[in-house]
Amino acid sequence: MNIGQFRRYREENFEASQWGERIQDKRKRPEIPTVQIFESLSEMVVFGQKSLLDLDQFLRTLEARRWHGSDRAMVASDTTLERVVEGMERTSIQGIGYRVIDKADEQSLWDLKLPSGKKLRFGIVDGHWAGGIWASVLAVGGKSDGVVDLERYPGRGHELGASRQVLKRAFGKLGDGFFEMVAGDGLYASLEDFQLCLGHGSHLLVKTDEETLTVIQDAKHLFSCRDAKSLKGVGWQEGCDTTRLIEYEVWWAEEFDWQGLKMTVGWVKEHPLKPAKDRPEHTAYWVLTTATGLTGEDLRELAHLRWEIENNIFKRLNFLVESKRRHSHKPQVMEMLLRIWMIGVTILGAYLFERGWKTLKESWQAMKVTWHIVTELMKRSLIMLYGYG
Repeated sequence: MNIGQFRRYREENFEASQWGERIQDKRKRPEIPTVQIFESLSEMVVFGQKSLLDLDQFLRTLEARRWHGSDRAMVASDTTLERVVEGMERTSIQGIGYRVIDKADEQSLWDLKLPSGKKLRFGIVDGHWAGGIWASVLAVGGKSDGVVDLERYPGRGHELGASRQVLKRAFGKLGDGFFEMVAGDGLYASLEDFQLCLGHGSHLLVKTDEETLTVIQDAKHLFSCRDAKSLKGVGWQEGCDTTRLIEYEVWWAEEFDWQGLKMTVGWVKEHPLKPAKDRPEHTAYWVLTTATGLTGEDLRELAHLRWEIENNIFKRLNFLVESKRRHSHKPQVMEMLLRIWMIGVTILGAYLFERGWKTLKESWQAMKVTWHIVTELMKRSLIMLYGYG
């Protein structure tokens, strides 16, 4: 695995050479091609660069100048990077993000296989704070994980409105029904949000531990009945999740009436095999969706996969580029940086799933494979490729 292989993969699968035609900024006679700025920023996740100053210092090196085909003394300074990013047109960067999602979909990277064998495209929406700004982020989870789009909002209490905007935009760009399922936390357990997804050919799935909704109270009463396991339409399963080291029990049923909708409700109780000191020994939560034909294990798995956006996008991005830092005091700049980094982490994740992890494991069998190792190997391979002579 090396940086040259990554670049070839990015070009063959995501047509990176066309990005320059799509990116627009406000400079009338730019001395530095906008695509060089964009690629430098998106590759921060590849090289594990933690700040614009780190990137500035890297862009002064011989290998960086050769990598970007620049004949300047440096590709761009940190102040130039910030100034150009501020002038980038949001819709052009947004468009590249959607193009990346479309191209990955052509490779079936977003096909998610459930325990029952069913396949679907799974969207995840959640609020996120990074670098001084709040944004509702729409991600897709499958064989790999990617970011579709985001919508900035002013602060706590405004997440739902932003999420509805980003969902409508995504359905408009990708097409109704692109996501068979969209997952959110308990905040999204509202008639408006279920109807929004249904109106665009999708189903909303909500994981919550709140029991105030009447549909949950109805389900709790049903599942608590004597001989509930023998009742028609009631499902029950228990098992052991060997990946997460959890024993579980799931109850579920369909056809619950709630505000004019027919709901499927699942009740999951879990017991970690190795309880952490700061966590309870038992947890329970509810899963709500308008989708039908899912098993209890499907519902439980989808509820867990809702956390993919936190673990595989937000935390990963913060590890790679320290996205929670204020890289700029200008909200517009931070938003554009987030968009570009999220495109970068989507492509890197796709590359690692399809090519990188296998190659890395074959070459470094005795080493624990991590994202840190990936960034170190990428930096080393660039120096070997361009850093001498």
